[in-house]
Amino acid sequence: MANIAIMIGTPGGTRLMAASSERSAALMAEALLVTLGRDALPAPLWVQCADTGIVSRLTAYLGDLQADILGVEAE
Repeated sequence: MANIAIMIGTPGGTRLMAASSERSAALMAEALLVTLGRDALPAPLWVQCADTGIVSRLTAYLGDLQADILGVEAE
């Protein structure tokens, strides 16, 4: 079990989410990102976890998700 924290900057302030699995962390962050207006994207985000693989995967996934919402190519 991993302890994962994701912080996402929104127009209304910073949102901090905590999860014990990679999947639940991704679902929580995705639910927030899809509710933001296009003008709020790309939203700054930070992923923290002792497992650097999880950090890399979640960061890439959430970046790709935002690019998909905006209809642009991810970097």
